[in-house]
Amino acid sequence: MITTTDYDDKHVFLKNEITTLEGTPIRCNHLVIIYVREGEVKFELNYDTYHAHARSLVLLSPLDIVMKKECSYNYKSTALVLPVALVSSENRLLNLDYEFYDKLRAQPVQQLYGKEQDIATGLFDTLTTIKETFDYQEFEETATAFVNILFRLYVSHFKKYNNYGGSKIYESRKRTLFRKFVKGLVSEGKKSREVLYYANELGVSSGYLNEVCNEISSHSAKEIIDTAVASRLKYELSFTDKSIQQLSDEYNFPSQSYLSRYYKRLTGLSPSEFRKNRNRD
Repeated sequence: MITTTDYDDKHVFLKNEITTLEGTPIRCNHLVIIYVREGEVKFELNYDTYHAHARSLVLLSPLDIVMKKECSYNYKSTALVLPVALVSSENRLLNLDYEFYDKLRAQPVQQLYGKEQDIATGLFDTLTTIKETFDYQEFEETATAFVNILFRLYVSHFKKYNNYGGSKIYESRKRTLFRKFVKGLVSEGKKSREVLYYANELGVSSGYLNEVCNEISSHSAKEIIDTAVASRLKYELSFTDKSIQQLSDEYNFPSQSYLSRYYKRLTGLSPSEFRKNRNRD
């Protein structure tokens, strides 16, 4: 559905029909707002499954792990891809209560209705025209202004249809635990690849954490951990010059050879083989 590993961390990008291979998890390194124009797409975001239908907005945040599962034959979308520096905490775009932003991330797909659809369609159409007509600087300035409007539209819709500010948004204890697990995996993923480590951090047993992960995502806790680590390593091997030994140390592997065996078991290629193929392409 979306890949942002091909984009740099300084420029704004606008892409139509962003796709990636089904079954390939991608680590998101940008803030991305996707507008689904036609059709529908089914995808995993941080190991939870979502459906996005025509005229819906999808919000992806830096460090999210995304994987397209399937999409309709007529699926069309436009994605606005923004570097983290442009939407840092100093920017009003993300000047939000952390707890509230966490709720947004927990419900990343918002189906638009009526005038909301007209606004989103108009903004993305205008951005496309400006990108094709004017130079990059003018496009970036317009995109920066528009993303604030899009984000406000997203937040406004979320509050309206999720009754935010009224009754509390209900979330089961299991789903809350699952989100905390994925959140911890994002921040602690370099420290450990063991289920017990994360279970202890969450104050539950390994068996219960595994039960929750299987129930919510249809993946075991270990599968989620391995996929997250493999995605991070894939990014490191593709877009940094770190040696295999450096990565082994950074990701707390006992040795370089252990890292190589681990990566090959998950991807079918050793880190050096993956890098050679990447450079050849």
